[in-house]
Amino acid sequence: MKADKLKNCVQHTLIQWEQQKPELERVYREREEKRMDLLQPAIDQLKSLIESSGLVENSYTGKKHFTLAPNNYEERIEFIQQQHTSHYSLIQLTMLYDEVKKKAARLRVQQ
Repeated sequence: MKADKLKNCVQHTLIQWEQQKPELERVYREREEKRMDLLQPAIDQLKSLIESSGLVENSYTGKKHFTLAPNNYEERIEFIQQQHTSHYSLIQLTMLYDEVKKKAARLRVQQ
């Protein structure tokens, strides 16, 4: 994905997240049953952003990964989906969004 388009996608996704986050925090705090109904769209939009960022090769390991993928991304997403009723899943998702934001900013500076 081109840098300008990726930048716009990152901005759009982060704006959506900031709009979703207060309601997610509320439903987790109050332990409402609809947690996963609200959590899944936030997971999906993060996964879509990361997957659309393109693949790069790690020069040390030779393994390919998504440009915006945080460390242990796959394992962390799996944890969130498996433990979706736990407030730790929301904490982990919040951390992933924060890391993607930082990684995108670092990429912009490097270009």
